[in-house]
Amino acid sequence: MIAPTYQRQLWDVVIGGPEEPALDGMLGSVLKTYREVRQGAGMEWLAGRWPNVERLLTHIRGKWDPEATGVLRGIQPSTHDIDLCGVNSFMGTLWLAALRAAEEMARLLGEDAKGYRVLFEAGSKAYDELLFTGEYYRQVLAPEENQDFQWGDGCLADQLIGQWWAHQLDLGYLLPAEHMKTALRAVVRHNLRTGFADFSHPYRVFADGDDTGLLMCTWPHGGRPVVPTRYCDEVWTGSEYQVGAHLLYEGLVDEGMAVLQGMWDRYDGTRRNPFNPIECGDHYIRNAAGWSVLEALAGFSYNALTNTLTFAPLEVARLSGGWQVPFVAGTGWGVATFRDSTLTLECHAGHLDIHAIHLDGSALPLDTQVVVPGKPLAIPGV
Repeated sequence: MIAPTYQRQLWDVVIGGPEEPALDGMLGSVLKTYREVRQGAGMEWLAGRWPNVERLLTHIRGKWDPEATGVLRGIQPSTHDIDLCGVNSFMGTLWLAALRAAEEMARLLGEDAKGYRVLFEAGSKAYDELLFTGEYYRQVLAPEENQDFQWGDGCLADQLIGQWWAHQLDLGYLLPAEHMKTALRAVVRHNLRTGFADFSHPYRVFADGDDTGLLMCTWPHGGRPVVPTRYCDEVWTGSEYQVGAHLLYEGLVDEGMAVLQGMWDRYDGTRRNPFNPIECGDHYIRNAAGWSVLEALAGFSYNALTNTLTFAPLEVARLSGGWQVPFVAGTGWGVATFRDSTLTLECHAGHLDIHAIHLDGSALPLDTQVVVPGKPLAIPGV
């Protein structure tokens, strides 16, 4: 008998009390459902899971947004081992991304998507108005809410995590693009630190000496709570991958590479194992966010719903006269090379079922040849 899948890590265990589901875990499950559809899981697969996605979102709306404002409020259990409170963009952008993913899935199934769009638009406007300081997105707490383990006016590294998801799933912007870029620049300016010799680590030490690392949270203008958000003084490689990739998606290449290079230098094999970045334990799963860095550098995406490959490598990833990037396209993976108006797709495993290819933000130029060594590939219109 096969045991049912149980994602225990998505539950926040309250000592002496009931177990509460982690809200970011629930929102992430909605996003992962849409991700799998885009990777080729199929419409039948989606139709079988859609009723549970709807039930989950109905539960979230009922518990954290009963008045349908588009904004989550109240005690929000998280996988950061704390309960978040108030209005915050960590949970908020995940929520906005989940609403957009639900809207897209509803449309695919011929369902009414209007409710998700209305909530998204209301929430996007409200989160930006409530939280954006002109520099970054803060957390707003009600006077009666517990102030412990929160960040308030602090600058959280993960404050725009939902937009990182949205870029990977082609969901568009969740908040004003320029505000997001400003906030990301602030994260680098305030949280990227070089030199930890005189730094106090209340919990765990993942950066020391002359290392460069991205702190989880800082209070550049004062106001650090007596009991701040847990792990605020730590450096997590998984979050560095996430923030670094998001910076690259926004075109903030210098800032993104500064974050990533600091992390790569810490794990260059001299003192730490480059194949085992440690956060809460060995081979910690959050480091899988590193795959998004690869896709951001390559400007790569695959959409099985339209059988479309997209390549738009950043300048830092281009070679003289062309570029070469790896790709994973649902049914096959390999290497793409573009040189002298010829795109060569080397499929090292599986197969490619591609109906369209986009290069640098537009359809494949008419003078471009597509070559797939040893594997026939018919692309309509090419």
